[in-house]
Amino acid sequence: MSQPSPLHASRQRAQALAGSGDLAQARAVLEHAVELGRLNLGEDDPDVLLTAQQLATVHQQAGDAPGARRVLEEAYAAGQWRLGDTDPVMLGISFDLGVVAEEMENRHEARRAFGRVAAHGPAVLGTDHWAVTRARAYLGDEPPTVRIELPTPTPTPAPVAQPAPHIPAQRVTYVEQPPPHVVSVPPITTAVPAPAAGGRSPALFAAIAAGFGVVIAVAALVVVLARSGDDGGKSDVPTLSGPAPTDVRVRDYGASVQLFWSDPANGRTSFLITGGRPGEQLKPMGQVGPTTTSFNLNGLNPDLDYCFAVVAVYSTSQFATSPQSCTSRTRSDPSPGKSRK
Repeated sequence: MSQPSPLHASRQRAQALAGSGDLAQARAVLEHAVELGRLNLGEDDPDVLLTAQQLATVHQQAGDAPGARRVLEEAYAAGQWRLGDTDPVMLGISFDLGVVAEEMENRHEARRAFGRVAAHGPAVLGTDHWAVTRARAYLGDEPPTVRIELPTPTPTPAPVAQPAPHIPAQRVTYVEQPPPHVVSVPPITTAVPAPAAGGRSPALFAAIAAGFGVVIAVAALVVVLARSGDDGGKSDVPTLSGPAPTDVRVRDYGASVQLFWSDPANGRTSFLITGGRPGEQLKPMGQVGPTTTSFNLNGLNPDLDYCFAVVAVYSTSQFATSPQSCTSRTRSDPSPGKSRK
């Protein structure tokens, strides 16, 4: 006989509180349950992820869509490596992410989240599941299947036998029939997808170009961060411009940290993660492509503090850096897994 979930009672109590209209108390119960679950079970435990999903629902009921999105993004990032996109719990989180993104009018993020449900949901939840149906309805009809039909060749009548010899011979003119129409189907190649109007190829090329831009810009960015505000009036010097990432959060695990932030460009820019000791010049420590708003850093000294900033890379000469977010290990004895700004 299976044991009851250790967080089940907390979820039931929060559901009752939310049903009675006490959303603030329901949120407090779920936040405490999520924190305890992460400490005792791990942040990628399915029961912890379900509790976080319910917490996001309470945020959404209270009209706090950004708060719901933050909780769901953290839950998705935590469960992705252990469970993957085909797990029923992860499909539920992806669906809720799509709903919140749609509410916030972020079509790019909504299509990504609903796309995971539409792709993996039929095999896991069933083709007629309400979440799969809703996701497909948002994405529109499935791509049409191309069917090539060859026309039926016109039969050529057999030559008519000549009449009896006593009838004068007639000259019969045979008209050569055109050969049946043949459709030539070129071989399929996946080496380089050809751009199509309204398709995904332009976005793919943009992501690739942006990734190369990050690599090219790393060296220039170090100079900019070290000499910010002193460009000598030269227009070709990289500058800090454009909206910067916001709501940078650090989840501290001692030898590693997990960073989260909000995308200021709705999936149209790449990000560079910088870090270093407090008071030191931050250095590039990693990079991610468009639409990614989390990053894991490993191999840190658990006895030392670190500061981090996320840089939006708009081009090889335009950057926008977030304020620094630091750990506070030397000032207190933080509990593992606690987020800090």
